[in-house]
Amino acid sequence: MNEPQTSAAPIMDDAHRPVGRADVAPVHIPIAGPTVGPGAQIIGDPLALGLASFGVSVGVVGIVNAGLVDARTAPVTYAVMIASGFVTQLIAGLLGFRRGETFVGVVFTVFSGFWLGVTLLLAFWAPTIANAGGSIGDGLGLFLLAWAIISTFIWIASMATTKTNIVVFGLGTASLYVLAVAGFAGSGGLTKTGGWLQILTGVGLLYLSAAAIVNEMHSRRVIPVF
Repeated sequence: MNEPQTSAAPIMDDAHRPVGRADVAPVHIPIAGPTVGPGAQIIGDPLALGLASFGVSVGVVGIVNAGLVDARTAPVTYAVMIASGFVTQLIAGLLGFRRGETFVGVVFTVFSGFWLGVTLLLAFWAPTIANAGGSIGDGLGLFLLAWAIISTFIWIASMATTKTNIVVFGLGTASLYVLAVAGFAGSGGLTKTGGWLQILTGVGLLYLSAAAIVNEMHSRRVIPVF
């Protein structure tokens, strides 16, 4: 998700072969090359896959947290978090590492762990906490706070990329802090606020995913990213 270069000259790889023009870069210019990752020349860009998986997961969970659907439908989030948040996002992250793109790899694999963890916590371990007389809210708050800290330094890293990335990762980080506080305080109002922040984050991630795949296929900026 690196900042697109502004020069109109062709971007050259280590063998001085043109690999694309800066004015048609979709969302980021992959840093992979023949001397970077062993699969750099045969693996496609996983960015659109990871962003779509991330966006769907955040958005669906946000809709539930914001109270836009009946709370009894909340278990649907387990399916989304496992299938999209964990499985496909993990694939995107591993492909990013294989291509030698550390930022892409870290973002998607880290948050694939987040989705698996929160699913297991809510579906299996929350009843154990409750049966032991503990507070599910405190447990969830602690979990979300830990991931909010991780999200914070990922957001700082995103400042070396595009302005759109900075806004989207900033919203996502803010949502984690708000939801962590909501868990500790048992506040339904803060949960709804965090849900709306998640919805905005999901929309932003899906926008970036659309830009990545549409712009690549059309070889021009059909969907602008700033």
